[in-house]
Amino acid sequence: MKSNRNPARLDAWDYRILSEIQSDARISKSELAKRVHLSASACSERLRTLEAAGIIEGFYARLSPALIGGMVFVMVEVVLDRHRLEDQRHFETAIQEFPEILDCWAIGGRIDYLMRVATHSMATYQDFMEGLLQAGLGIDQYYSLVVTKPIKSNSPIPLSALRRR
Repeated sequence: MKSNRNPARLDAWDYRILSEIQSDARISKSELAKRVHLSASACSERLRTLEAAGIIEGFYARLSPALIGGMVFVMVEVVLDRHRLEDQRHFETAIQEFPEILDCWAIGGRIDYLMRVATHSMATYQDFMEGLLQAGLGIDQYYSLVVTKPIKSNSPIPLSALRRR
């Protein structure tokens, strides 16, 4: 049965479902239905619609870097040597192949991209960056910002703020 609701138009039920699964993606469908005050079938249908619309992109486990062997996280500001569309596309496509790059955002302003990189040590980070420079990605300059202590990360999207719009 296909829903007639427009998935781009989220309502209060959708926001409740999204809020709950952001804080606990392993929640059972029956428990989710209880928490958002919907029948199990209505809640499951809304969840399927949200997934099919691409609003829910996936479900992930958050790991403890300290308990799996420690990691060094570095925020890397990247400036490309050329700013043609094909140069940007080349860079954006190429970095998909590097698992060390956890996140990459195109940025407006003095830098072109901001990346979050994870490695086992500063030595492996330096080796990684040297490899990126040699990979022909068009990197002109990069600036490293070493994360010394995470304060807040992997926060859920503040859906309550979106509902007020």
